[in-house]
Amino acid sequence: MELGNVINKVKEWAGKNPDKADSAVDKGTDAVKQKFAGHDQQVDSASDKAKNYLHGDGDQGQQPPPQQ
Repeated sequence: MELGNVINKVKEWAGKNPDKADSAVDKGTDAVKQKFAGHDQQVDSASDKAKNYLHGDGDQGQQPPPQQ
């Protein structure tokens, strides 16, 4: 399965389950903050962008990053 298809399926799931999606992003945010202490502001910013992307509020029309 291509990365673009996976991302589309995740966005579809997040649209149907916004509370679960936000909870998953929050758990990941907490884990990253523990690993990279002192970078809370950057982590929070990335978390907000992830939530916006999953809910279709931001970065619409952009393609997913290319596979490496």
